Amino acid sequence: MKKYSFIPVLLLIIFTISAQETLILDTQINFDLTLKDIVNMVESGNSNDIDMNQYLILDGVVSSREVLFADEENFIGMLEISYGEWEGLENVAIYQGFIQLQGLEYASMIPLRRSRRANPDEIVLNTRILVIGRYLGYSEDEDGKKYPVIEGIKIRKIN
Repeated sequence: MKKYSFIPVLLLIIFTISAQETLILDTQINFDLTLKDIVNMVESGNSNDIDMNQYLILDGVVSSREVLFADEENFIGMLEISYGEWEGLENVAIYQGFIQLQGLEYASMIPLRRSRRANPDEIVLNTRILVIGRYLGYSEDEDGKKYPVIEGIKIRKIN
């Protein structure tokens, strides 16, 4: 009988570790907010409700890209992502935001000029991406329309 007494203790340890990991995920990652939600919060003036310390998981299609600072040590690039949703049978609502990428590892994803040879790292227009990032704030265009800006931490092409 003594031989099997360690199994309940082992199961208790496993369940405790699993509960701790779930708590960490719940406090550090916000799976509830979509690009649509964030855009609506920014446009309505409720952007203070977005926790800037939590990671967000967003997806969208790259609709534009720009290199803001091309220095190899301080590279900064910007991707505009869009997400569309049907409203009824005739209208499509488009939600747009910006993903800011900072660091040398992103330079090959957004080169200054497209290369003649295909680069597998490059994120071209109309590429669907998945982003892990944090809300930084918002930007406004000349007309006063507000767009959320997300710090991109990790990016993956999904098409």
